[in-house]
Amino acid sequence: MSDSYASRNKQPPHKIASDDPVAIALLKEEHHAFRALFDEAEEANPERLVQIAREICMRLTVHMAIEEEILYPALRPLLGDDEVNEGIVEHQSGKRIIAELEQLNGDEPLFASKIHVLGEETIHHIDEEDEDMFADAREAHKKGEIDLDALGETLRARQAELYDQIISTGETGRTHEAQPDEVART
Repeated sequence: MSDSYASRNKQPPHKIASDDPVAIALLKEEHHAFRALFDEAEEANPERLVQIAREICMRLTVHMAIEEEILYPALRPLLGDDEVNEGIVEHQSGKRIIAELEQLNGDEPLFASKIHVLGEETIHHIDEEDEDMFADAREAHKKGEIDLDALGETLRARQAELYDQIISTGETGRTHEAQPDEVART
């Protein structure tokens, strides 16, 4: 599957490097899982596609929450508004499709297409993070401007908290993500 999304997981800058700080390694692990899930979605039968879609929606919801609550605010002073705001806007697009998918049962004519488009948008977004944002963050980490190892532990703890909340209630509960109009106000 050389044309697969997951094939990128073995190539720099998507590959997890032995010297990646904890935050970058954690997020790249998630990116690897998304690429594999979207590849699987392309070939899945309708029943399996519904299962994959539910997993993608749950994982993306948690992933976007930890980025918006922890990663993006920490990187904004270092990387600037443009790079962070672009990530937030791309998340908003993904959240819209996730909300639509969560209202469907899987036998609707556009279900598979919505997953496909969510995949294209997500892969574009995570590729940009791997290629640009993480490279810039790594440089700031090397200069001592940010501790991406400590930040990674904070990301991991919040991620676990959100997954625990989903297990106990079926939802993430209250998050502190960017609001749709936040970018316009900054």
